[in-house]
Amino acid sequence: METDKRTIRKEILKLRNSLSEEMRAYYSSIISEKVKKLPAYDHFQDILIYASYQSEVITDDIIDDALKKGKNVYLPRVEGEDMSFYMIGSRDELISGSYGIREPEPDENKRFNKEKALMIMPLSVFDRQGNRLGYGKGFYDRFLSIHKGIYKIGIAYRIQEHEIVPEKTDIKMDMIETDKESIVLNEYKEVEHDRF
Repeated sequence: METDKRTIRKEILKLRNSLSEEMRAYYSSIISEKVKKLPAYDHFQDILIYASYQSEVITDDIIDDALKKGKNVYLPRVEGEDMSFYMIGSRDELISGSYGIREPEPDENKRFNKEKALMIMPLSVFDRQGNRLGYGKGFYDRFLSIHKGIYKIGIAYRIQEHEIVPEKTDIKMDMIETDKESIVLNEYKEVEHDRF
């Protein structure tokens, strides 16, 4: 099973890496605009999001928009086998961390410790049932197994879709946004939430 996942991940990431810089920027702008119009994005005050790396969907525009709107924006930092999210006030605060990925400085006063938030997640591979493959380290699955009240939106390019056989520990997305379409698995309904 793990060999299959590695093979699929390698194949799809090779495809993603083959996109030109211009195409990645274009597709990322489409995805960013779609995310910014979502009711969940408007509703949540606390946004957990990643700093894009290499050929991932570029998140800078979403981060800047959320900060401009006065939202609490948290980015991940790898800490040993786990991952914590820390609030930032600007992308200028990010430093080169694990694997060369931009990360926030650790500050216990800025660590995410709430129950509810919106998370915008990177995907290496996704399917139409809301399953995802990350990069094989399990950071997001471990984080989400503890923080169960998070509404999860995965973002990816359309070419990253591939059938996945999920494992019991895998956590499904509530929604996936691509440059082509929105795949809604668990529709966000504001009436079910207080304003967080």
